Amino acid sequence: MQYRKLGKSSYNVSRICFGTLTMGPLCANLSFEAGASLIKEAIDLGINFFDTAQQYRTYPYLRKALFGSDKEVIIASKTLATDYDEAAHDIEEARIGLARDKIDIFLLHEQRNVQELHANRPALEALLDAKQNGVIGAVGISTHSVAVATAAAEIPEIDILFALVNMVGIGINDGDLSNMEDACNTAKNKNIGVYGMKAIGGGALMNQARAALTWAYSRPYLDAVAVGIKTHAELVTNIAWCEGREATESSQIELNNRQMVFDKEPTCHGCGKCVARCPQGALELIDGTCAWQQQKCIYCGYCIAACPWFCISFC
Repeated sequence: MQYRKLGKSSYNVSRICFGTLTMGPLCANLSFEAGASLIKEAIDLGINFFDTAQQYRTYPYLRKALFGSDKEVIIASKTLATDYDEAAHDIEEARIGLARDKIDIFLLHEQRNVQELHANRPALEALLDAKQNGVIGAVGISTHSVAVATAAAEIPEIDILFALVNMVGIGINDGDLSNMEDACNTAKNKNIGVYGMKAIGGGALMNQARAALTWAYSRPYLDAVAVGIKTHAELVTNIAWCEGREATESSQIELNNRQMVFDKEPTCHGCGKCVARCPQGALELIDGTCAWQQQKCIYCGYCIAACPWFCISFC
């Protein structure tokens, strides 16, 4: 396994960041035992960097996997908080949920535009105070936006940038791939640690998975690449591809593009909460029911969490 220093932070992280979203309740919904076992296997194979978030509801998997372990593991979590008290609460929730006194990396989650980033400064202040008090190791933001990634590089307190980057630019909100690469390079040159999300377009590039991941691993500005992992085959294949090797287990991975499914029971109530939550504008209400625009979707799963009736899923 290859490792890189994550910007000006003290952390040396594996090139593969294990993304926990896809194993959790919003996606595959693995049992705690299965999820924890997969995380333990990843650690044994050299992965030491794990990405989670309050919204993913995957703290229990990490807590179970790390119980009694003496191996160094770096965990990045995220908060959707917009004010100081809410962010402080989310930090404590993570510490309790992960059974850790200190969270290595904490990010403002999904900053959609520069105005929102500036408006959420009180939440950032909570993270900075927690860092000052030794409760957080490094502070940063996650975003799909070129403008936000560019603005983050100008904020001296930002240690980490978690940006949406893939070989065709799927999901970038306000620019193209070239613009996002420029923003990431600027951050990197300012000694900000940069790691990438949605290298496979959230699943939209599954039929080009190896090419997409090889491209991402080759980006010099990315210290690590977060990849959603939910099976043994995906785990060992991702490691092999990162190291430039073949993986016999790759034949066990479903490489077809994912589809969104709206369950008939319970059926869509037309409340619009998923539409409001979608950061990409990939959902709309038509004649009182939700419709999916696949070409805009990055398979983040946020709509699943927003649905009060749990009638949305990916297959």
